Amino acid sequence: MGTNRRYPREPPPDGQRRHCWVMRTARERGPWPGLILEWRRTSSGEWQARVVYVPDLLRPESVEGWFAAANLRPLDPGA
Repeated sequence: MGTNRRYPREPPPDGQRRHCWVMRTARERGPWPGLILEWRRTSSGEWQARVVYVPDLLRPESVEGWFAAANLRPLDPGA
């Protein structure tokens, strides 16, 4: 993300990692493997990520949506 000299932007949480676990959606609990496509800040200052994920590994389909950072976990938390 860019910065402005007068108003520096705080980077998104763990902005270098792209692979994640989606822990829950509005309807179901995960975890599901996901890929973070971009980050944005809400009007309240919270971070959200646009993520594509696979809710059922036995079906060849993916879902894309915006998730609060609290609903995401790094793929490898030790890295």
